Amino acid sequence: MIAKMIALDWRAMKYYQIRLLLLPVFVFIFGVYSPLTVIPMSVILSLSFSLNPFAVEEKGELNNLYLTLPVRRKSIVAGRYILSIIMLLCGIAIGILIMPLANKLSISKWFIGIEEFIVVISLSYLLYAILNLFMFPMLFRLGYHKGKFWGFYLPMVFFALLFGAYLAITHLPGNKTLTLNFIVYASENLLMVSGSIVVLATMLLILSFMISLKLYSKRDF
Repeated sequence: MIAKMIALDWRAMKYYQIRLLLLPVFVFIFGVYSPLTVIPMSVILSLSFSLNPFAVEEKGELNNLYLTLPVRRKSIVAGRYILSIIMLLCGIAIGILIMPLANKLSISKWFIGIEEFIVVISLSYLLYAILNLFMFPMLFRLGYHKGKFWGFYLPMVFFALLFGAYLAITHLPGNKTLTLNFIVYASENLLMVSGSIVVLATMLLILSFMISLKLYSKRDF
């Protein structure tokens, strides 16, 4: 049933699928400015795309349709999360493919190996899990139109401000190699650092799913 819900959500957002073609373009543009942002930005855009089923659901009042089908709400929630994880994996794959090309054309080049790639991917996964924790439970509780401000726009603005503050810190004297230093340290302690990041991200993702399931189960349509 979960597989059917994933297929149903994918077909329902057919109108938005063409936008997937723009994802590599936007990722490449960010990558020319800073190749290190390619994979994280690709993950964020993929997460944003995985929110489209909520918009289609509300616009077409699909919740009323779901209630007439022999489907549990847990299957609906699980389907959305699995579809989002599939989009996450696609975003990581796109980022990995685009990053070397963007690096060739970028002024601020980054020469990293496989270990450093793993660190960047694990950090991107953590970013995805944190944003997911903000977004999905709110959208399942309030719906797309009411929940997108609290679950999408507000967290994105907050993280944009944090990222801007971090960039400001890295431009201070003595901090210009701060990001690279962390990546090098994490790559040298790959199992401890990246392993801990992946475990933390997975725990946050599970927490997000449990909260979403509880909120969606109590929602009235």
